[in-house]
Amino acid sequence: MRWTLRFRPLSGGEHLLPLPQTLPGQEVGELALSHRPLEAFEARGNLLARFALEEGETLEVRFRLKTAPLRSSPPWREALLEEPPEAWPGILAHRGHRVERALGFLFTGRPHAWYLVDGTPLDPLLFQALRENPALLLPLGVAPDPRLYLGGHEGRRLLLLKAPWPGEDPPFWEELKALGLDPLSPARALAFLSLGASALGLATGPWPYLPYLALLALRQGPALKDLLKRSPRHALESLLFHAFALSVTTNPRPELGLGYLALFFWNRLRPSS
Repeated sequence: MRWTLRFRPLSGGEHLLPLPQTLPGQEVGELALSHRPLEAFEARGNLLARFALEEGETLEVRFRLKTAPLRSSPPWREALLEEPPEAWPGILAHRGHRVERALGFLFTGRPHAWYLVDGTPLDPLLFQALRENPALLLPLGVAPDPRLYLGGHEGRRLLLLKAPWPGEDPPFWEELKALGLDPLSPARALAFLSLGASALGLATGPWPYLPYLALLALRQGPALKDLLKRSPRHALESLLFHAFALSVTTNPRPELGLGYLALFFWNRLRPSS
């Protein structure tokens, strides 16, 4: 799959940025830059490039990326489960481990930060977030066990920079976007247009909604199956929503909508743990 990173400086001058590179869990190829760098070099296991940019000028890097989940069982894993996640980096550093910050992006396009402990991933933020909401990463097609993040990750991310911990945040890319048209986007638009038309009394039938549902099943089906085993009420929330949406296009079933709303609020007022 091809992706692009974009950076727009707030002021003109020279800007040092990390470039994508092949690392454990990610394979990068066909790298193409919109601007020629002043220099490129390796430092602390990072591939860095310096660019001369005007204020507001857009820098892009395009590349092909293949990722895979990382899984390991480091010796410190069980001990950390007895401690609050926000204290994990400090505890491991105090025990003599090399702790670094890992800066990159989730495939949602949002910047994300985690840690590397002697090179092994540690993500306290997603560990805690998935304990509260196991369906958080369902849009990425995964529903991992939170314990995965004590020594691994889900394989839906890009690592760009390894930085000292503690330390200040360096200049960084603004956004990560997939290149090409995602068929899910127009299918979603068509599906919700049909829902709106049905709500206004126009008979559309289920056909405009079914392509969206089929694409969702292909992308999220295996993850939804895993979620059903781990947290049935979170999986049922998604299923009830689509069941109600389909009923709106044929024979509206208010009880399905009420059931979805009840689960929606229950899941947010009563986190999993």
